[in-house]
Amino acid sequence: MSGRLISITRTLRSSLSTNNWHNLGKFATGGNAQQELHWNNLKANDSNVTNVIETTKQEAEMLDWAKWEERISHKNILNHMKSTYTSTMKTLDGALSEPREAPYLKEGWESYEEVKQVCSEATKAADKIISDGIKALWISQHNPPTWKVDTNEWLESDQYWQAFVEKHAMYSQSGTSNDPESPSEIEAVKNKWNVNMFKFNERTDTPMLYDYMHHNPSWEYYDINRKQFFEHMEYFLLRTGEDFRNFPDVPKWKWLTHLEDMRFKQFTVEMSRKHEKQMEKLSRYEKTDLGPEEHESEEEVNMQLLLGEKNDTEKVLGRLLGGYGFLVDPLVPVQNEFQLGYVLSKDNYNAHGKTKVYSLGDDVPYLYVLPYANGASEVADTVTSLDKGPMYSFYSLLDYLNLSSVKVNPSYATRFQLKCQVMHERGPNWLKLPNENTCDAFLRRLRYDDPLKPKFEEYVKELKERMRNAKEVPESEWSSSLRRLESLNKELESELSKVEGGSSSQAGVGSVAPGSVTVEGVELKHLVETNNIVVKDREGNRMSPSVLVAN
Repeated sequence: MSGRLISITRTLRSSLSTNNWHNLGKFATGGNAQQELHWNNLKANDSNVTNVIETTKQEAEMLDWAKWEERISHKNILNHMKSTYTSTMKTLDGALSEPREAPYLKEGWESYEEVKQVCSEATKAADKIISDGIKALWISQHNPPTWKVDTNEWLESDQYWQAFVEKHAMYSQSGTSNDPESPSEIEAVKNKWNVNMFKFNERTDTPMLYDYMHHNPSWEYYDINRKQFFEHMEYFLLRTGEDFRNFPDVPKWKWLTHLEDMRFKQFTVEMSRKHEKQMEKLSRYEKTDLGPEEHESEEEVNMQLLLGEKNDTEKVLGRLLGGYGFLVDPLVPVQNEFQLGYVLSKDNYNAHGKTKVYSLGDDVPYLYVLPYANGASEVADTVTSLDKGPMYSFYSLLDYLNLSSVKVNPSYATRFQLKCQVMHERGPNWLKLPNENTCDAFLRRLRYDDPLKPKFEEYVKELKERMRNAKEVPESEWSSSLRRLESLNKELESELSKVEGGSSSQAGVGSVAPGSVTVEGVELKHLVETNNIVVKDREGNRMSPSVLVAN
């Protein structure tokens, strides 16, 4: 009986479908929570198995390479992707077709783990290299130039170079020296100071107390250090444009550091040229372009340079005042067609054709160009919208000299550039206030007790009168007017050369008069070939330098 019951049960169980045995849940759910939980887990696992069986019956979707060949234009990349995909799928199909229990699948996993560990460490090292490279590039991009290096403002990420500078500047000084804080060294410094002060008191009318320099007032410091006094005073006048009587007792520390930066730049240019001369001539000693000879002092040479600049400035100012070429803003005075073409090109005359040319009288050796780009429409307009500053004027001057085939000594050009940079530090109102005329600004800066102030006031009055009566010159008469001015300027140049001696007071920077050349014939020939010398006859007319070399 029991055997028959078991066979009937098996028959029924084999004939029942999945949905039918799922209906047995009403017998399993009888209020027992634990029994219901097991029944639900059984049905969930059955559903997962059924889904896996159904998905494996379907064939795997293959890539349609024809579709991708139409979309991707880079065929070489597509072919590489296709070959990689094909080889990978072939490897996977071969692995799946083999027996499940392949012996090699149970071996070699230790090597695999070691390779993974090595790759992970290599990846970390590569990431660190990339990170350090990015930091190094950022630091290199943002590091200041050498003449702006300040060890008080180092970035935290640049500790290496901070330690480098401190080591070589503080702890690794060349040579052996005593400890500056030792009692013997302090006593030696005091004795040396007393000796120097004793020598100074012997040759001065204002004896100094025997004290350290930093204990003295500023006037005593400048009385001893005349070179520093001149440098600080010159910087103050150029930087502020004020009167010398407002010179501060203690200069600002930023001014002093700026002075050191400028001295370093000037020193770099002069020493580079000196090195080239010494290597070219194999000489023991060569003076710098603006420095002294062996038998001269730096103070004497500097005073000669300043006196030469003063005399040349007075000559140029006298010529400009005599020809109404001073303080004529917004007008630009020209004397020949080259200067006129240069000003017109700067004003972009070919594009708009609205630049005007004026004449202030037949006795004036200039024509005056009113640029259209600066915003002025009349001669008496005040221009404040396009004030480009001293550096723009400096580069315009060098550009004009270059086009005129006039070569400037690099050391002198650097010196001139540094002076213009100091004036440029004044800001936008470096020359005049907003809505102020240049003539009024110049008169405002003059001292009331200046002996030349009445002369300048008279000149400004006459200039304004002539500017009010200025006549516009048509474009068709520009060339004829300039030819007339060239003949007039030749006569004036001849007369002025007779009065001034026909030479500049700056040897090596400006013109050189006949008879003042003391160099050897080889060097003189080099000056002629490089167009660094100007020769004039007794009447002040310019002559060929080759005649001087031949004689």
